[in-house]
Amino acid sequence: MRRARAAVLAAGLLCLLAVLTPIWFVHHLVTRVTGARRRGRRVEIERVQADSIDLDAVLRAGQPVIIEGLLGALDIADVATPADLERAAGDQTITVTSFDGAAPYFLYSGGYDTSVVGEQQMPVREFLQMMFHDGVEPGTVVYQLFGIGSLDGQAAAMLDRFDHAVRQRTHTATEPRFSGIWVGSPGATTPLHHDAWPGLLFQTHGTKRVAMYRPTDRTNLSFRLPLRGSGRWSDLPGRSDDASPSEFPRLERSQRFVGELHPGEALLIPSFWAHEMEAVEANISVPFRFAGPRSSYLNPGFLRPASEMLRKQLETVAAH
Repeated sequence: MRRARAAVLAAGLLCLLAVLTPIWFVHHLVTRVTGARRRGRRVEIERVQADSIDLDAVLRAGQPVIIEGLLGALDIADVATPADLERAAGDQTITVTSFDGAAPYFLYSGGYDTSVVGEQQMPVREFLQMMFHDGVEPGTVVYQLFGIGSLDGQAAAMLDRFDHAVRQRTHTATEPRFSGIWVGSPGATTPLHHDAWPGLLFQTHGTKRVAMYRPTDRTNLSFRLPLRGSGRWSDLPGRSDDASPSEFPRLERSQRFVGELHPGEALLIPSFWAHEMEAVEANISVPFRFAGPRSSYLNPGFLRPASEMLRKQLETVAAH
């Protein structure tokens, strides 16, 4: 029965890919032609006060915005902070990985010449002491995820508090179990990528620099082919500002939205907006995900998650 369900789902995903592939090709061609004469510029991401906005209206607008004081307005300013993580961790031990600071990039799909320089087991309290007091080893960066199943269920409890607070301010469906708690040292960078769903990036501690691009600039941003497993990642350097104009001439046609995210604030990241982050100082971020509209599945950027789902289903079928 399980094999039959997997086969049906795989067939459905194959049909979805068959529909999306020509849409992606036409979209790519049209945006490449229409953007050929565009002149790029830098734009500051709009900042608004949490007590002056309707969160549902902000989500519907589909534009990036930094919401100042949102954690305080939601009464969760004390959640997922260094003190809260230390309280929740108790005596638990984790594996901490250090990366070469010359390529301080975090990503799921490999590349960017990121290299591991060391791993060690340490209690969470020692990890937090290193990150926020002593500092990491010179020439290294550390980027640690506390996922939904970590800290003996305490991470899930923290994310549930975010979910409960957010649902008091919006009617938009949430997906808190796809979130996590990220702890990064200075310089840790998440390279340019996009997601197929809208989200809020909450900043509970420290500061991050943010750069974002519209979905219509995708063809100027050297994104990988969407059927590749890494299709939502760009081939630009890990810090896109470092891109050589001669190697990436189309980048200068893009509109680059920039800003800094400070403690207590949240960045709204609309669906399919390309974004990259760099830690200015040791920091903690909580990405919070909303359920995207069903029309997202017709967006060319969904080819990547659809192809990954298909591959997993085919692997399941083969395994059984």
